[in-house]
Amino acid sequence: MTEKKESLLLFSKSYTIRWQDLDAFNHVNHTNYLVYFQECRIDWLRHHNVFLDDKEKAPVVSEVNCKYFRPITYPAEIIVELYFAGQVGKRLIFDMKIIDKSSREIIYTTGVITVVWMSLATGRGIAPPEEYNHLLTETVIYE
Repeated sequence: MTEKKESLLLFSKSYTIRWQDLDAFNHVNHTNYLVYFQECRIDWLRHHNVFLDDKEKAPVVSEVNCKYFRPITYPAEIIVELYFAGQVGKRLIFDMKIIDKSSREIIYTTGVITVVWMSLATGRGIAPPEEYNHLLTETVIYE
């Protein structure tokens, strides 16, 4: 997670690990952690009735950093947390964390995701739309 000021928890939701998420070593494949991060961000937007069907602009991931601390094995239930860490120019920085649902002190992974809003007409970054600013101040927890 970022080393800046305290990040604001925006969204927390539990997910059940599926058999298909496992790799040959009987733990969740490392690429699926990024899918869990993505699902959490999309569920957060859906909670706020934001659907990514705009024909003019869209948020895109421009950078991902993921630190793995321990493997997730089957069966498991996890909680994925989304935090707003801040804004740098046009970039929105989100911290993310995957923890065990039954033993919350167990941290499986942390991540830092950078999102940039993009003009679909030009393919260039734009300032985050003001109508979404309120999303960065409210905490929602689903478990």
